[in-house]
Amino acid sequence: MTLGDAFNRRKKLAADLQSWINRLSLSGNERRAYRTSRLEGEGAYRPQPGTEKATRREYTVQECRERIAAILEEDRELALRISRTNQLARAEIEDLDGRMRLLSIPELLVLKDDTIPKLEQAARAVPLRADDVGVYESGDDWVRYRTVKKIERKRESFSEKGLKVEEMELLGYDVVEVTDYGAARRAQWDEIDRIGEFAQRVKQAINQANKTDLAELD
Repeated sequence: MTLGDAFNRRKKLAADLQSWINRLSLSGNERRAYRTSRLEGEGAYRPQPGTEKATRREYTVQECRERIAAILEEDRELALRISRTNQLARAEIEDLDGRMRLLSIPELLVLKDDTIPKLEQAARAVPLRADDVGVYESGDDWVRYRTVKKIERKRESFSEKGLKVEEMELLGYDVVEVTDYGAARRAQWDEIDRIGEFAQRVKQAINQANKTDLAELD
């Protein structure tokens, strides 16, 4: 049995355990229900036709308890063997820095379930550089641009003939100057892709490690 087989067996045991617990809850009694017209004398407790219903247990309490105990014992032994194997099983993987590392299953699971989601979250949180703006100055890791908004006011007057004339009066310009330190959108996509490729390598390494033969208990 490999480590992967042991994980699948424990899933099956968990389902079996729940089934036998359900059976145990039904094994405590058998029931007969009916309607009768008399509780004393002749015909007392005689069911009226068509009113009788009965349920019977399929398993005894002892049978259910014995099966549950056997499942728990097998599951306990598998859990111990898995724990021991997890410390022994190793898989080689190339990390994000391009180094080859030999990692145990617990180390790989930490990468898969904790580290990689946080790396991706951080990558997506990187501020992006604004597109389609008028850059007028730039440096190694920044650009500077400005936005300009014309501020006008409508002015009404009357001509010599008494007609209303509307004109737009320029009040000035609102200017916002921005120094943008955001990353290029392509750079963010490349980083997210790099993390995604690393996540796939981790999953493949876990699958490889799961092929390790299950350790025996002393």
